[in-house]
Amino acid sequence: MNSPEILQSRVFDESGRELKGLELHVDHRESARQLTLIKQSGASAKPKRVDLLLDQQATQMIEQGWQSWSTVRRSSPSDIRRARAAAPRWYRAEMMAQPSDAGRRVIADGFINTDAGLLGVVEPSGPLASFSVDEQASITLSFDLESHPLELGESLRLGTLYGDDLHDQVAKAAARNDGPSLLGWCSWYQYFAEVTPAHIRANMSLANQHGLDLVQIDDGWQREIGIWDQQSDQFDVPIESLAKEIGELGMRAGIWTAPFLATAGGELARRHPEWLLREAHGMPRVALQHFGWGGEAGRVFALDTTREDVLDHLRETYAKLRAKGFSYFKIDFLFAAAIEGLRQGGDRVLRQEALRMGLAAIREGIGEDAFLLGCGSPLVAAVGLVDAMRVSEDVAPYWQPRLYPPGFPESSVGCRNAVEQSALRAEMHRRWWINDPDCLLLRPSDTQLNEHERAVLTDAILGIGAYCVLSDDLSLYGSPEWAEVERIRELIPQLDKPLSIPDPFATPLSVEGPHHRLDIDWESPKARLALL
Repeated sequence: MNSPEILQSRVFDESGRELKGLELHVDHRESARQLTLIKQSGASAKPKRVDLLLDQQATQMIEQGWQSWSTVRRSSPSDIRRARAAAPRWYRAEMMAQPSDAGRRVIADGFINTDAGLLGVVEPSGPLASFSVDEQASITLSFDLESHPLELGESLRLGTLYGDDLHDQVAKAAARNDGPSLLGWCSWYQYFAEVTPAHIRANMSLANQHGLDLVQIDDGWQREIGIWDQQSDQFDVPIESLAKEIGELGMRAGIWTAPFLATAGGELARRHPEWLLREAHGMPRVALQHFGWGGEAGRVFALDTTREDVLDHLRETYAKLRAKGFSYFKIDFLFAAAIEGLRQGGDRVLRQEALRMGLAAIREGIGEDAFLLGCGSPLVAAVGLVDAMRVSEDVAPYWQPRLYPPGFPESSVGCRNAVEQSALRAEMHRRWWINDPDCLLLRPSDTQLNEHERAVLTDAILGIGAYCVLSDDLSLYGSPEWAEVERIRELIPQLDKPLSIPDPFATPLSVEGPHHRLDIDWESPKARLALL
């Protein structure tokens, strides 16, 4: 699909009233269309939304969630899942760029794959872009301008609309896609929040014996979400000592944090209430509920990353973690910096830009040579700032998802969902960044994954870019598991290449690289990895 023509443009304010005196300027650039909104006449305006009716039509589409864990599924325009409208507001805001769209229409945020081809807008600091297809098969591109003020003569760049060459255009423009391939280990899916230094030491020894590149300490090491310079009671060894031990074994030391969060009633929220993103009525904005992290009723607040003091805090926090010996940083729940709310930066700072400011501060703190993995992140806003990006829901030691709000079965932990989302986003790999399909679980015991499901997960991760991080108690491995690790190591150089999907609506789905083809069906589940 080439970049389409625009049949109609309409601009609306917060109340849904159509605004006049605003014109869309389209700069035709080969297969792309650069879009700019200009205030041509009349008094100042605060446009909320721009709708552009395109001259393309589609009957099938892929719902494309705005962040790592959001639903990605093959769909039709009529499959809107009305039950979603009843989900908690914080959950809808976590999973959808526009929570009010839940149960009203099927959305593809940032880019859309349809039976007519690919379309997308990747403008990391610009307004959020989304695509929808109505029941007449017409495609509409919408921009959320967040009531951005425009005075007479002012203009606002909306973004550049690309066609089938979208992913290659992103690779040329701003991506960090040349980082190292890693074969690593992460503590989460075996020990979860109960991880201890003894767990880390036992597994780092085995990881070193078998030539792994990375040992990453996940959630559970910190005393409190938002406080990243104090350790939990169970973590009775200085975190820098573990980082030093990992480094002395010749591996990267990695650490998990959630930089834009503060628990309700916690130390950070008490010490700096002015740092919190606010509701219109002045109360702190709840980003999510997580009862495992404590806080008042499990509430977790979002930080306002347009504040210079918050950005200073981020730079200093991550510079200190880097100084402690960590060179691999997994930063999680990043959507919090981009949810709706009142920011010190005011209505001229868009949500994607706010997130990007926070990510840039972290990058400054850790340095250009550190490895940065985003997770739970709105995808478009992170282009060019992260080395790798989680592109799926969490895996789990079971295949099918179990608990989720009505209408969101794909946005729940389970290997099925992780495989589906990673496969359908495979073309981002080595173009936008390195795709992270989440961890590989090989352990033959202490799991509900059977041998066949573990094999499908392994081939899926290999076939969609081969970014491989194990997350088991490595002492549970026997000769078959270590032989599989060795096979993975040997295959990574061949499989870690840019990928293509000939037909995103086929079952099984085929993902192709220069040296392999993966045929995957996450429902069965079945996988076939063929080397070419």
